[in-house]
Amino acid sequence: MSSHDATTVPVATGKTPDLLPAAPTARATAPQDLPRLVMRLALLVAAAFLLLSLVLGLVAARSDTQAEISGALALARMEQQMRELPVDDAVALESLRHVGELRHVRLRLSDRDGRMLLGAEDPPLSAPLRWLMRATLGRHAESAQQTVSWPIQRSNGRSWTATLVASPESEQREALSNLLGLFALLSASSLLMLVAMQWNVRRAFRPLQAMLAAIARIERQDLAGVQALPNMPIRELEAISCALKHLASSLEQAEEARQVLSDKILSLQEDERRRMARDLHDEFGQRLTALRVDAAWLQKRLGGDGEAAEVVAGMNEQIARIQRDVRDMLARLHPLAGADGETDSAARLASLLDGLASSWSRSSAGGLRCEARVGRSTHVASDAPGPAAAAEATALAALRLPRAVVLALYRISQEAFTNAVRHAGGRHALVRVEIDDSRPGAIVLEWSASDDGQGLQQPENALQRGNGLAGIKERIWALDGEFDWMPTNPPPMRGLHMQARLSWNRTAVSP
Repeated sequence: MSSHDATTVPVATGKTPDLLPAAPTARATAPQDLPRLVMRLALLVAAAFLLLSLVLGLVAARSDTQAEISGALALARMEQQMRELPVDDAVALESLRHVGELRHVRLRLSDRDGRMLLGAEDPPLSAPLRWLMRATLGRHAESAQQTVSWPIQRSNGRSWTATLVASPESEQREALSNLLGLFALLSASSLLMLVAMQWNVRRAFRPLQAMLAAIARIERQDLAGVQALPNMPIRELEAISCALKHLASSLEQAEEARQVLSDKILSLQEDERRRMARDLHDEFGQRLTALRVDAAWLQKRLGGDGEAAEVVAGMNEQIARIQRDVRDMLARLHPLAGADGETDSAARLASLLDGLASSWSRSSAGGLRCEARVGRSTHVASDAPGPAAAAEATALAALRLPRAVVLALYRISQEAFTNAVRHAGGRHALVRVEIDDSRPGAIVLEWSASDDGQGLQQPENALQRGNGLAGIKERIWALDGEFDWMPTNPPPMRGLHMQARLSWNRTAVSP
């Protein structure tokens, strides 16, 4: 097992006992519908652009009106100038040049020989104007230019020809300018509306990140994050949040029911072990005692027969070994035999674990050395005899633990030693218990078991089968504790390290 295989299994249901519930917070505002929230800002943007387009249209209408009036006055002045042209041709032409800008028509003056005296040929149209003329005039675009001509007699006997040429280019330019302005306004309006809608949608769905994080915590069996979700500003998200909170409450109730069921199953197992221990004690104990008495009597009767007496003595020794094995088995089946009340001392736990480690060290065929240490985390334990060790033993004798905790620690330590002896293939296994009783309101206990064996290749599968790792996890979970495991040493060394954390109120172990 490598270091990256380290896995944490949260076995608690997220409950925090003996804590006051948080006061409910008042809802600031009622949740809004998502379409209304998204469209509200978009409607404001649309209204602003409609108002802007109205203002720009009024400005454009005023400018067009003034331009039409100026063009009409320029045409009137041109007619007046033509009736009163000066005798001098140059002065006459100069006066016509300054009549003002004509709209939609152009003035051309030519002499009898067709030479252009005033005006010029039409400039080439740009591509947008040609497209606009085809779109608006259709097949009449090429013949759109119409003319009106009349002669002007001069005093020197010569004559001019005045021609008014229809000029739709100015109107087309105005139309194209208005079209482009409207297109730009609509484009800016649409773009700003989309930006506003995107910003509004992002702001509306921002609480979704907290909701996704809470859902991820549900996968880790941590339901506190779901219950702590704030009120959502969107009605749809609020409905999802309420559904998640309801789901979390249902899961919490199911976990509590499962925890009660697990506790009952473990209690039934302990009851069955106690019944088996009582039956073994009542049945095997009496019969083995009777066999030892009979063997002693037979050994006395065969005092003269040395070979038979030796066989009877061997039988007596085998019966004594069976009795010791039965006593050890009884101790493992019912380790808290003779204890009364709901609590036991930490010294009793230390004695039980030390005896368990010694029995596994004796029975291990591979030479595995099993060791158990129990101490307080506020005191540095010492293996050497002396005042410090004596003070530690006194403190452990005075420290009371719930019997359920003592029994659970014995069982999980028993399972840890069993796995180390049968499967690990290592040389050393250590179970350590550290009790922190320095806190004013609670007692915290840290349990750990480690070995230098081959470790677990697939710990997730081990949780699904057998009573080893799964049984340890189940017992810790039934006590509302936390449990995880990891390699004892980083690669290439392996081994398995398990640790658990339990806590309870002092009132649970008070005299």
